[in-house]
Amino acid sequence: MPAALCPKCRWPLSREESRSRKCPFCAAPLESADAARSRSAALPPPVDERGARLPLPEAARPIIRGALVLLVLAAGGGGLYYAVSAGVARYLGGADAPASAASEESKEFEEAFLALQTPPESEAAQVQPEKPPAPDAKSDVRPVLPQEITVAHNVTKIDSPEGEYTVEPLDGEALLRLRGKVKTLRIKGLNGDAFLEAEALEAQEIIFAGPVGGRAKARVRAPGGSVEFRMPINGQARVTVDATGGKVTFFKPSGGQGGCDIAGQAHVVIRAKEVDCQCPLDDAAQIYVMFSVGGKLRFTEMSGTSRLVYRKAEASGPDLVIDWGIVRDEARCRENK
Repeated sequence: MPAALCPKCRWPLSREESRSRKCPFCAAPLESADAARSRSAALPPPVDERGARLPLPEAARPIIRGALVLLVLAAGGGGLYYAVSAGVARYLGGADAPASAASEESKEFEEAFLALQTPPESEAAQVQPEKPPAPDAKSDVRPVLPQEITVAHNVTKIDSPEGEYTVEPLDGEALLRLRGKVKTLRIKGLNGDAFLEAEALEAQEIIFAGPVGGRAKARVRAPGGSVEFRMPINGQARVTVDATGGKVTFFKPSGGQGGCDIAGQAHVVIRAKEVDCQCPLDDAAQIYVMFSVGGKLRFTEMSGTSRLVYRKAEASGPDLVIDWGIVRDEARCRENK
């Protein structure tokens, strides 16, 4: 059992070595054994930028294993050697190393997509959307007619492939379930514990024209279409978007008009072909993206402890096209393979 670790190279030191003035491995000056032990206990294990334990230098590995053979065989025989060597192998980052923070994020990535129960359509059947209009562009889509709406058992069914349906602001514990088909779904905002369950409503275009905050939840679907966020997403909001083969855009503030800002502990789960995040991603906000074949990602700025994790729906498909932005603080953008 080492008495301390070298403060520079993390070499395990025996009590006699810790009393010397230099580390026998890197020659760094050493503190007293008690001071070094306190220092080592206060420091976290070394990690790389993705949270995985850093291995010791290659030159240190045979030395540690050689010392292990001599010490353990003398103390307790081969059985004890194999038991202890397994622990040493895990510390050195071998094949049996414990799951790192990256594997934890992989688990979170898989769990995030459990909300997307609708299976993606085949790439051949997907219709590529036209470029979505700018936030201030006028649309000629007509409002949904009253006779195109049916309400039964707390479910609103809409049959208006050429119409626009507007969801007024939802607050408190409001629950709205939508089914059917529309051309445009316009959402004026959610707050509190409101829940918009619209994954069974197929739309060509979805516009979040109001903020999503509090602990509100929204699930929407626009296969091969476009989804636009024009106002902030914050608090502990949870938004799930199935736009397989389509595009999701988070607009930035422009010309005095409101724009999106993803912050707080908000989570956004997306299935799409293209994601354009023009607004900042801040605080502990997280975005998970599953890209269709030929996926494109663009983001401008990340900060705080925010995360942007992405994956290709088909591992053998072409590489994603990524336009990287600025990553500050402890923010991270990475692929989940």
